[in-house]
Amino acid sequence: MKTRIIRTKLLAWILFALTPIAQAQVTVGLDENPVAGAILQLKEKASVTDSAQNAYRGFALPRVVLIDKHELYPMFLADPTDPSSTPSADYTSNKATIKKAHTGLTVYNLIENDNLDLCKGLNLWDGTQWICFQPRTNIAKFNTVSCAGIVPNGTYTAGTPTNASNYLQLTLTVAKVGAYTISATTGNGYNFYLSGIASNTGTMTVNLPCQGTPVNAGTNTLTFSGITLATGCTPTVTVAPAVATYSIDCSTLTVNGTYLKGTALTSSNTIQLNVVTTAPGSYSISTPVTNGISFSAAGNFSTSGTQQITLAGTGIPTVNMSFSVTVNANTQQGNNSCTATIPVTLPVLTYAVIGVSDYSWSPSAARGAAIANTANFGPYGKLKIQGLNLMWSTNSETTAAGYLNNGYTGAGVTGGGTYTNAQPDVVLFCNYADGGTDTNLAPALGNYSNKGGCIIYSVPDGNATQVNAILNAVFGTTGNAAQPQIAGSGTTDDNDYQIANLSNDPIINGFFGNLGSKYWGEDNGSTGSIIVTAMPSNSVQICSAYNPFGKTSVNPAYSIVWYNPAKGFVYFGDSTGSSTSDQTTDVYPSLFINNVPQSKYYGNYPHSSATMASQIVYNSYLEFNALAWALRKAAISGINPH
Repeated sequence: MKTRIIRTKLLAWILFALTPIAQAQVTVGLDENPVAGAILQLKEKASVTDSAQNAYRGFALPRVVLIDKHELYPMFLADPTDPSSTPSADYTSNKATIKKAHTGLTVYNLIENDNLDLCKGLNLWDGTQWICFQPRTNIAKFNTVSCAGIVPNGTYTAGTPTNASNYLQLTLTVAKVGAYTISATTGNGYNFYLSGIASNTGTMTVNLPCQGTPVNAGTNTLTFSGITLATGCTPTVTVAPAVATYSIDCSTLTVNGTYLKGTALTSSNTIQLNVVTTAPGSYSISTPVTNGISFSAAGNFSTSGTQQITLAGTGIPTVNMSFSVTVNANTQQGNNSCTATIPVTLPVLTYAVIGVSDYSWSPSAARGAAIANTANFGPYGKLKIQGLNLMWSTNSETTAAGYLNNGYTGAGVTGGGTYTNAQPDVVLFCNYADGGTDTNLAPALGNYSNKGGCIIYSVPDGNATQVNAILNAVFGTTGNAAQPQIAGSGTTDDNDYQIANLSNDPIINGFFGNLGSKYWGEDNGSTGSIIVTAMPSNSVQICSAYNPFGKTSVNPAYSIVWYNPAKGFVYFGDSTGSSTSDQTTDVYPSLFINNVPQSKYYGNYPHSSATMASQIVYNSYLEFNALAWALRKAAISGINPH
């Protein structure tokens, strides 16, 4: 192979290079051989290493302005100096051949042309089109944006730095994907800015965060970069005056309106409270979005003194349970935070009754009739609920097992409506005379419970066999945890048992009052009650089977009233009678007067000493606390979707 070593000016080299040189290697810049394998090498220094200083001069490619992705313009224009001239006749007649022959041609394009998909920088001709050397990100394009698609969020106050709640929400229509940078300036100390990638065409929503601190109060016009506004659109942001000095009075807070899961709030859904102002100025009082809803109010106090503020609600509740929201005020002095409880009204729910007598939940019994009192369970009741309908009621275990296994088809007992293969939200099983002869009832109750059904079970007198069967079916156990209560000494009938003092428990301290440390009374000879020696895991003891009146030898860990939150299962160790008027101490401990729960002196027969005296019992309150809890659980995570 013949090697030519030359050192000359670039123009001379170009002229030389145009002369046919078979199998030649060329070095430009130094009188030395090029590296092996190189046809052409440009050199300015004899040796360049990692530690040596590099040269500053490089190889300058032809600089052109490409005007077509798929043509070799402008080098084959009739007048290469005029981009508007037509291609040469030779190029036009031999286009395909010329295109292919120039495969590998490399140029430096001086401009970016996004519409023609041409990039600035090195471009290689691949025989059919120009290929950009470097990675390239397209610039996104958006349709014109209407003022309706620009929504300021947050409160803007002179002298108060903006925060995460201050941003512009933009609804954009992406016409072409790519990178974008959008900003909005105000000329008043605060601005909005966001950059990103629009990956898909169509509608896109972005939030432009705000930075800075508004200087002056007033209305600021937004000047946008990166989007084009529709004709006539002049978006603005209003800056309130400097913040007033005020304090919010939480004792005056009231929540107004009805709240239903899935129903949008209206103008009746408000929070009202008083504020005490000592220095006039602007105010902003709001809650964060909680379970789909929020409340807010903003304005100016022109005078000092006490004033009532109404926070308007917005959004749609997403839960079937009451919940708390935090009310925050932007005052720098005084109280600036309160907590409000949003009383969500439950949807219409259903229940079923097993057992018919004064000892049951049937409408003919006092407790069953009290269920229908909307002051207890109704839109404005102790438990807010749109309606509570009795689906079916029976004294037959066989019938009850069939309904639970197959679903109920037929007309409801109360509340109207017709059901097809339906399951009640709650089953109320209370029958002191039940013989437990149908072996299908226990597995039917277990199946119902395992599907999410809630059960309040008041056990029949002396029937530990049925109790164990039901407990094993519901909880998947195989033991005999249920047993008759011992006779004890002293009092032998109608014993009173103290309710645990658990102020945070939803049954002990429920919608019908806090019953902690009060009493519940059994309604028979003690050996007729059925206690449980070992509750299922994660259960809560409401009343121990121990009491100081006659059951001092009973293990306090044994339980006569308890419940299991996971299963929605409430256990009363005796079916107690209910009455609308009985005030005696030895019968009907569950009292409802005018269909409202009442307490009464009761129990500890034969009352032979002061230490065995009757106590005030709260059976009816505890039963309705348990029912309210079961209904709420059914609405949130029960057998039926709500």
